[in-house]
Amino acid sequence: MRSLASYLRGLDPRLPRAVWLVQAGGVVNALGNGVVFPFAVIYLHNVRGISFAEAGFALAIGGAAALAAGVVAGPLVDRIGGRDTLVLGLLLQAVAFTLFPLIREPWHAFALFALDGVGTACFWPGQSTLLARLTPAEDRHSAYALQRVSMNLGIGLGGVIGGLIATTADPGSFTRMFLFDAFSFLAFAAVKFPGASRDSLAAWLTDQRAAILIPEE
Repeated sequence: MRSLASYLRGLDPRLPRAVWLVQAGGVVNALGNGVVFPFAVIYLHNVRGISFAEAGFALAIGGAAALAAGVVAGPLVDRIGGRDTLVLGLLLQAVAFTLFPLIREPWHAFALFALDGVGTACFWPGQSTLLARLTPAEDRHSAYALQRVSMNLGIGLGGVIGGLIATTADPGSFTRMFLFDAFSFLAFAAVKFPGASRDSLAAWLTDQRAAILIPEE
């Protein structure tokens, strides 16, 4: 038992508290996505009467929008910082899924999946930059490994929860599911991360200039 306890203690990456907050928010965010995405096509086709082809095209538009917006998301992180870019992405995704129950036509789905895609493009570079800023250099490999673990954990648990919520016999169950997803984004956006106030490239360059101009005594 002692060796098992030692092994389990050895799994603790000993990351700063702020990093654990970011990771916990990532779990909540991935949980919301896991609740929705496995059942999005079912909702569009069985509840809203949109064809499978159009539903699949809506998902493809979301991916294409994320890819295109990623070109802008990187420079945006440099300008306003990782946390603000992350929050912007979360707010865009929250708006998209709050409006999902109002979908009636295929173009509604196209527009909302595109909006979600833009939010996703802001989320990942924002979160990764925030982790880099909050984590000591020697521990960043652990932080990014935990980021992937938390994402997969959230998506897996979300799929199970979504399966318990969604049913085509009760269209309102999908509304509850989408609102749960939107709430998960807002909950993450509301988290305050200590030490994240200066995580933009401009702030980092300012810090470096100050370190060069003001030698240590």
